Amino acid sequence: MNNKADNKYLDLSGYQIIPEASRSSHFYIAEVVANYCAQKHKLFPINTLTIVEYRDSKFQIYYAIKDKQSFISVLDKFVNNPKLLKVLEDYLTDVREGAIKYIDSFDISSLSNEKLSELLRFYYLQTQELHKPAMVLRLIDRGALEYFKSLSISSKNKDYSHLLSAASRQSFATQENKALLILAEKIKNKIIKLKTEVYVRELNKIYNKFRWLTLGYYDEPLVTLAGYESRLKALVKKNPTKLLQKIKTDFVKEQKERKSIVNKLAKAERAAVKVAGEVSYLKDYFKFSTNKLQLYGETIFKEISKRTGLESSFIKDLSHQEAIRLTADGKYNKKEAAACKRHTVFISLTGKIKLRYISSEADKYEKKFLTYSKNITGEFKGRTACIGKVNGRAKIVHSPRDFYKVNKGDILVVMNTGPDFVPILSRVGAIVAEEGGITAHVSVISREMKIPCVVGVAHVSKEIKDNDWLEVDANKGIVKILKRTTK
Repeated sequence: MNNKADNKYLDLSGYQIIPEASRSSHFYIAEVVANYCAQKHKLFPINTLTIVEYRDSKFQIYYAIKDKQSFISVLDKFVNNPKLLKVLEDYLTDVREGAIKYIDSFDISSLSNEKLSELLRFYYLQTQELHKPAMVLRLIDRGALEYFKSLSISSKNKDYSHLLSAASRQSFATQENKALLILAEKIKNKIIKLKTEVYVRELNKIYNKFRWLTLGYYDEPLVTLAGYESRLKALVKKNPTKLLQKIKTDFVKEQKERKSIVNKLAKAERAAVKVAGEVSYLKDYFKFSTNKLQLYGETIFKEISKRTGLESSFIKDLSHQEAIRLTADGKYNKKEAAACKRHTVFISLTGKIKLRYISSEADKYEKKFLTYSKNITGEFKGRTACIGKVNGRAKIVHSPRDFYKVNKGDILVVMNTGPDFVPILSRVGAIVAEEGGITAHVSVISREMKIPCVVGVAHVSKEIKDNDWLEVDANKGIVKILKRTTK
């Protein structure tokens, strides 16, 4: 990968730079994203110039485009051939299960250093393969967001996108919750007794199906059997039958509301809405898939850690090349590793551009193209993901390491949420998110849990501080700082 870019590609003055997504993560994931955006792919080509910036253990994805028609063209491709969505889902399944089967075929502890380094290379490549469909899903999401503005029912005073993009199938977090509620209901009704063989078998089924849901890109803890048992006991004390019925009723109600709007649309418009609903589910399916593969990748990192004496988290913050080299012969470039982790900017365009700026060069690039104007008004405009109006204290949360500071009724301010955030969402009064996709996890889960939510507020986790007093008017997509914290 080039360290210095041709000025032809450095100057993005004629482009719109659009923030797309941001996450807490290790460096290797940021490089995964940059690599798959640069690779050719027959089934899922990516037609946008993509910038990936990494610093402070977070990465930010930007699109650099001439106009938003490039997003709509990707949506059109799937509207005209909806079978491609099934192809995409099957691809995710095949890559995930094939990679897991291959990794699981080895006794990793008995591999030579050279073989272990080859297995690490394989893991990186398969993680990239899983992420290719994810970027296409993001582009469809962007296309749908633009397309929905032109619908015959569109109105300045009413945003229907949160309903039109409602997932066609329930999220994996909801599926997990339902599975626990069903078991809790059986225990409550004395059909199954605690600690019996049947109880252990049923709880293990849930554990083995969903335990990687909480994994993310930055050392999020894996769900444990003890954790599931604790949740189960809490649900037994409630009314699991009533809670199950509510999940069903809410889903049916949402689908009914969605259908009433869809019926007013023209045939071509209905086709686009159908694609958006399926994409909402498939984005969740992608995360389910990449989390499961990551679970198996952890065994590789742990073995490398054991052999080198270096922490797994340190190895994950190395570039792919340096981590593979470290595994093979115990060496890596300490200076470059530190520079990459401090600040890196990747620029990718499928089959054409694959550039990297590190350290001071990344600083210069950020200053020239990726800076933003501070909001001095204290009022932010976003897009409604779930309606409602709430006042509360802001809590900035980048990863599960920040969960401890969230109290009942707080306003969660995030880059985005993931399945690992679900355990704290029942405590929050509202959500404000940087990510603006109509099929983003934060959009989907806020609708499922009926949490007022405004999304698509660029850089909001930098603009708002912990304990600022906020008004979140998700009916209008507006967030106001009513009082700034003095701390």
